[in-house]
Amino acid sequence: MGKIVSVDVKHQLGAEEARRRVHEGVDALKEKYAEKLSIVTIVWTDLHADIKITAMGHALTGAMDFLPDCVRVSLELPLMLALLAEKAKGMIAQHTGDLLKLPPPKQG
Repeated sequence: MGKIVSVDVKHQLGAEEARRRVHEGVDALKEKYAEKLSIVTIVWTDLHADIKITAMGHALTGAMDFLPDCVRVSLELPLMLALLAEKAKGMIAQHTGDLLKLPPPKQG
């Protein structure tokens, strides 16, 4: 059994806008880390997303929940990666925060 890491990333965007920004930015993250991530699957359901990632030969599962004032990201780290839990929390918070900073859609 591994360790579940949870991070709440605060925002003032509302749940729908936070979801939109993260959804739009995920492909850029997958491309940026393509050499480290062999499989990334995200299943979006309303204001929730289930995540499956294979990174450096390790399978990780988790979820994102989009709340009015934060994005809650939970990721189950396998035992081999559980020792890096604090570092993982920082990385999750940073990358999610970066996605939330994406610009809003242009009004046409």
